This record gives sequence, structure tokens and C-alpha cells, in this order.
Amino acid sequence: MERKYRVLSLTNVILEYRIPVYNQLSAYFDVTVAHHGKPVNSIKAKFKQIQLNPKKIGPFIGFKENISELAKQYDAVIALGDLHYLPFFKLSFLKNRKFALSYWSIGVSASYGKRFDEDRRLDKIRFKLMDRADSLIFYTPYPIDRYVNDGGVEKIKLFVANNTVEVKEKIEIPKVKNHFLFVGTLYKAKKIFDLLEAYKIAYLKNNQINQLIVVGDGEEYNNIVEWVHGNGLDSRITLTGSIFDQNELKEYYKNAIACLSPGQAGLTVLNSMAYGVPFVTTDNAITGGEIFNIDNGINGITYNESTDNLADIIVELSSNKEKVYELSKNAQDYYFKNRTMDIMVDGIRNAVHFAISSKR
Repeated sequence: MERKYRVLSLTNVILEYRIPVYNQLSAYFDVTVAHHGKPVNSIKAKFKQIQLNPKKIGPFIGFKENISELAKQYDAVIALGDLHYLPFFKLSFLKNRKFALSYWSIGVSASYGKRFDEDRRLDKIRFKLMDRADSLIFYTPYPIDRYVNDGGVEKIKLFVANNTVEVKEKIEIPKVKNHFLFVGTLYKAKKIFDLLEAYKIAYLKNNQINQLIVVGDGEEYNNIVEWVHGNGLDSRITLTGSIFDQNELKEYYKNAIACLSPGQAGLTVLNSMAYGVPFVTTDNAITGGEIFNIDNGINGITYNESTDNLADIIVELSSNKEKVYELSKNAQDYYFKNRTMDIMVDGIRNAVHFAISSKR
């Protein structure tokens, strides 16, 4: 039996939605993930883990461990392409480097405080450092033209592993749904109060609109409870708190007319689509690129930042069951044709194999 390539993933933390990615990669490679977050339960993880000890140096992050010596023990390394992690970029400067090196990232600037690709001040540095790797893996196809045209990077070494979540079951979409949904951490950047105001406007226009369920917790939770009570909408808006169990979440998604999120379009876009729920957000929502999955009016809806516009969308979707079903079916079909976990993992595998071939 042919030996599996030993692959090291260098990252910050392993979030829950990343576990299936590493588990699936472990079917093809001997995977070890080195990180400085909470260890993943060994029952869940089919991969090995190394706990790193970070040390902050101004805006940068270093480690007590020698990352270069660690990397030399592997055939290939997939490192987080974040400029704050200098030890990861130091790997590309090693003399006589024998391991294949890939950087995995959004590819452009993006954060909760800045719009996608809004801040381009560090692009020249980013392009040059990233180009030193044998292959690059992006969350979306968006950065490819930027790296080729603005950074002079060879297109052949650029790969896409479209960021997604794992949903295996293609549920049957109900013909009639009974609520709107918000899922996520409750903080102001997500413009949760814009959503509440829009819902209030919609309710004043039509008191037969479907109820709103808010799934999540966070710094604004108590303020939202007060707002709902103060506006007399206790019977129309329900707060569930955080829900992490996918089976429980599935029930909320299954009966959702749409997932409403004015300020952010992250991985919830894909989670919603997988369950046949169209995602509704603003044109310039904070995103890591997931907003590009939305085809306006086909599998979701994007609109300008007007709360009146969102109110109109809520009113229309409450009364137009045929449109809701069409959007829902298109959203689910899109996920299962284009954004399954298998497709994401294939993108990473292809990038690693290309990097290994380049080093031979």
C-alpha cells in the first residue's frame, strides 16, 4: 500500500465547521493540524493535533515552538495565509526547502470592521509573500484575477476551495413555511437592529406577516430582548439563544421562509442554502466572499441598506409562497451542485498535489 503524504496544516483555531474538512482530507493524507485554539475532541477528529503556544509581538503572532523545524517533518504544509502570522511566511524563505508549501486564505483583506477587499494598502506585500508558496488556496474565485493581474502570480498555482459547511442530507422543502430566521452571534456589526426595525415596519404594513426567530447569543442579546418588549412584539419575535446542535438547527432552517442578515453574509449563507432557505442581505454586507454565492432574485436576495427595502421584502415573502418555494429550491440545488464539503476538499487536495509535484 502506497504511503500517504504527511500533511501539516498550520492555523489559528479549529472551528466546528472546519472539523469535517480535516476529517475528509485525512482519507487522502496523513493530516496533522497545529493550532493554538481549543483541542478538538479525539472522538470527533480523524486527524492528529499539535497544540501551539502563541506569543504576541505587537500586531504579529509568533510561537514558542520552532515552526520551521516542525514543518520539515512533513511532505506538505498548508499554512494560514494571514500576514499577522510571520512564522508561517518565514517557511517560504527556508533554504533548500524540501516540503511543498501552500497558503490557504481569503486572499484579500476582510474583517468584521472592513468590507471585502476594501483595504488594499498591503496588497503588494501580500502578493509577494503568498507568491513564494508552491500553490495558493482561496475561499472563492474572486482573488484569482487580482493575484494574476495586480500581483503577477502565475494562474496555474492558484486554486479555489469554496468555503462551505457540511450538510449531508438534502431535506424535502416544505411548500408552506412559517417563519423568518436570523442565525448568528448578536453584535452591532451584523446590523441586527436594522433587521428588527425593518420587521417592525413590515408588521405595521401587514400584521399577518410571519414571525421572526432569532437564533444566537452575544453582547446585544439583552438589548434585543428589551427592544422587542418595548415595541410590543413579544408574540412576533422569538429569541432562542445559541443553538449548536445541527439536528435542532435543521428544524428551524427547514421551516424558514428566508434567513435575514443585513450586516453580514458569512457561512450562514451556505448553511441556509443547504437546507433550502434563501439568504437575504445587503449589497455591501461584511463577508469573507460567501455573498458571491447569492444570485439576486434566483437563490437569494440582496438589497441596498434601506430598512424600508428590507421591510418590503419581508412583506412580499410572507405573502408570495410560490416565490419562496422557487428561491428555496434554487438555493438548495445550488448548494448540492456547487458547494458540498466534497467539492471544497477536492480543491484543497488538488492544490496540495500540485504543490508536491512542483517540488519534485
